[in-house]
Amino acid sequence: MMAWRNGEWFSQPAGAEVSVIHPGPCLFETFAIREGKVECLGDHLARLALGCPRLGLDVSRLQLGAKADAARWQPVVQQLLAREKLTDAIIRLIVASRADALPTEWLTARALPPTPSTIDLFQLKTVRDQPEWLPRPKSGPWRNSSEAWRELKSLTPRLDVEGLQFDALGRLAEATRSSLAWWDGNVWNFPAVVTGRLLGTAAAQFRGVLMQAGCSVKDTAEGFPFHAQAVVVLRSTFSGGAVLAQKYIGLDGTTLWQASAGQDTPRRHLAALAQWRSQRAIILA
Repeated sequence: MMAWRNGEWFSQPAGAEVSVIHPGPCLFETFAIREGKVECLGDHLARLALGCPRLGLDVSRLQLGAKADAARWQPVVQQLLAREKLTDAIIRLIVASRADALPTEWLTARALPPTPSTIDLFQLKTVRDQPEWLPRPKSGPWRNSSEAWRELKSLTPRLDVEGLQFDALGRLAEATRSSLAWWDGNVWNFPAVVTGRLLGTAAAQFRGVLMQAGCSVKDTAEGFPFHAQAVVVLRSTFSGGAVLAQKYIGLDGTTLWQASAGQDTPRRHLAALAQWRSQRAIILA
């Protein structure tokens, strides 16, 4: 795997995690490029900018992370995709500080898997850890989520799955690499910040779409919502930004929850999210 770092190219182990590329404190963002387009890049960079002061980084001194500027990103992304022989890909930007307080930026690419039509949720033993600060940043080494992802892979090799993490009090926080929302028939719920969840970019966008549609939205700190009619798995690298969950599987392999038969209302809002995101796409390749 090739990695771009401040204008130079380096070889990295295939599929290297953030902690391998940079073992120390860092911030990172991941997003998909499909048919040369990236959706909502500005949202990712806005979240990145919120975390930069914590690492003593001046956002204006970043090369790629400073702005969602196609002219700035295109040469690097195009060359990265060519080197990796990829068209559609997951792009990852990592930002860290150096001893002289100047920023270091990495950019990597890996193959973009297809978005599943639905997802099965698996209960995990890995408890969501405490964030470095609130609101929680998307920061490296990201060990806790990596541990949860490895636990999920030990349970099943399937790709159409996600593992759920709960905090120390048993409250639902997030999935291994996704944010969550659920609909109880009246209100759309999102895990509260006290659970240690990361406010994903797709989750923030979905919340905005729901509020624009006049839906009731609230933050919730509770266990798995067995009363939910629908659970939405939100991930910026999914086509459209979200997928509906089909069922929830416990540690013993039994199905503990299943989505209601009627999913017209959730699907309508997911279609609105997909349209909102597509209108905010820029061409990078």
